[in-house]
Amino acid sequence: MAQPDRQSTGVPGPWTYRSEDAQHRVLRQLLEACLFEGLLPFRTGPVGPAGWQRLQVSLGSQTLECQGRIRGFGRVRLQPESMATQFPDAYPALVAIVRAITARASQADELFQQLDATIRHTWQLEQAQRGNTGSGDRRTLSGDALDAALSEGHPYHPCFKSRLGFNDPDLIRYSPETCRGIRLSWLAVPRRFLAQSYASGEGAFLEQAVGQETRYLLRAACHRAGINPANHGLLPVHPWQWQNLQQGSAARVLSAAGVRELDCPGGHYLPGQSLRSLFPLDYPDLASIKLPLGIVNTSSRRHLEPHSVASAPVISAWLGRILDADSRFRDRYPLRILAEYASVGWQPGAETSAAAALSGELAAIWRRPLSGCLASGERAIPMNALYAIEADGQPFIQPWVERHGLEPWLSAALATIIRPVWHLLVAQGVGLEAHGQNSLLVVRDDGWPVALTLRDFHDSVEYVDSFLQTGAPRPDFGHRQALYDQAPDNRYYRMDQPDALRELVMDTLFVFNLSELALMLEDHYGLPESDFWQRVRRVLLDYERQHPELAPRIRALGVYQPHVATESLLTALTSADSSGPWRHTVPNTLAPLCAAGGAVSGRPTLLSHRHPQGEYGE
Repeated sequence: MAQPDRQSTGVPGPWTYRSEDAQHRVLRQLLEACLFEGLLPFRTGPVGPAGWQRLQVSLGSQTLECQGRIRGFGRVRLQPESMATQFPDAYPALVAIVRAITARASQADELFQQLDATIRHTWQLEQAQRGNTGSGDRRTLSGDALDAALSEGHPYHPCFKSRLGFNDPDLIRYSPETCRGIRLSWLAVPRRFLAQSYASGEGAFLEQAVGQETRYLLRAACHRAGINPANHGLLPVHPWQWQNLQQGSAARVLSAAGVRELDCPGGHYLPGQSLRSLFPLDYPDLASIKLPLGIVNTSSRRHLEPHSVASAPVISAWLGRILDADSRFRDRYPLRILAEYASVGWQPGAETSAAAALSGELAAIWRRPLSGCLASGERAIPMNALYAIEADGQPFIQPWVERHGLEPWLSAALATIIRPVWHLLVAQGVGLEAHGQNSLLVVRDDGWPVALTLRDFHDSVEYVDSFLQTGAPRPDFGHRQALYDQAPDNRYYRMDQPDALRELVMDTLFVFNLSELALMLEDHYGLPESDFWQRVRRVLLDYERQHPELAPRIRALGVYQPHVATESLLTALTSADSSGPWRHTVPNTLAPLCAAGGAVSGRPTLLSHRHPQGEYGE
């Protein structure tokens, strides 16, 4: 491939110091996303004996060739070995692809910045971890500790470690791969600037959420600063966030509002794979906390939607009532939720636009600890661990497969993962974002699946008024109800059509989640992907046979239509039309006559509904 004109491209020069593995992974995922979303046309050759086929990709006047295969839902998988052979220097190919798919030069610069940062940060974290043997075997971990140890990043998005906003020390200090513990910053904020939602009194809540020691330290810090707790509320902040808010207009707004930083060290927290969810390190039975973080990762700025902060406890309580009212979530389709039970956020009222801009930048959502969802002898495994490969070259699940056999274990796992989400969708009319980070498989100590646990609901739940189960309650937002009643459908939690719910569930559970498990099983156990999707269909058909009264609702969802819409995660960064959201159509592998693969059908198309959380990450 010809060397690109670097001056006109506005991107950095070729890399001489960064991980070749990271370069080729970024290139592979970028090209896979381009082909899946229809951003680049391609032709396929005949399928070889090993299932691979030659793909010829049109790139302007050039043609790229590589080995790949078309998988379930039209997902494209490129052979990593052929990518490294075909493109020993990833830089020219990356630049050419970015140029070809972006509508404006500014978009090309921004996308390449994120790709470059992903490669650079992957290399830096690898260097920082070199020689560190403290992490040990991830198979011995579970729950929050395992979540923090899952450092692979998004398996589809090419900007899986961009983390724009972190400088080099920040990257090491605040990334889960290298973090040794974070102490939160605490602010005393005049109560007129706060929206608080606690199930109990503030003092009792804080002691239960952050522990008696930190509660005592906070009280002492307020006393030393001469702050009257009757007039001020307490707000935790990620230390990186607080450092950056103490600059420019934000600093002036906070000073004028009388916001004070407290001298309170508090306990240590460990960042999870989503970076902004923090797990208590000193006392694991305390609540985890989700904080806004103004960096860009997987092309999304990690603030918190202001409306969702105050509404988080309402949504969790509403889901809890639905689950409690349906005994099948206990007896037949075990589903447990990590409720977001308290929140606090900056609420400026009628102040300046600069003050309003801080909404979503200063907030906290507390989540019930995982230990409260587990019985003796149970472990919780984040879904994306199920398709992880460990240092010994074997899948994470290898000991369980050896103990139980692949077929029995997989059948139990698929039923345990799919049926609760499906029942909530079909029977109750509620769609959840069940992707690889939000879903945790509860297993016995021997690895046998027993239940599903879900989390992160404040901006990833959808319903349609007319599709809710008869007599089911609606969320009750109290004095904020008018905000949601007067908002148009598809803006917050209320959608206009059931197919929006189906799209959310199919995208997160099947297209971008179980498809990764299917890939790993084929690569490492030789299970054909077509067999995997047949097993998934069997779970859904068994559910339908057991609930014939729900057949009309399944038809209304359009579950088995030949083609379905799925989100175009990369197209949002490259399109000339920034209005979004972007969707494209793909073959529906759940349709009765659909094979595991199939060519992508159609260019990205703007649809009428959208999902609150577009990047499938916390």
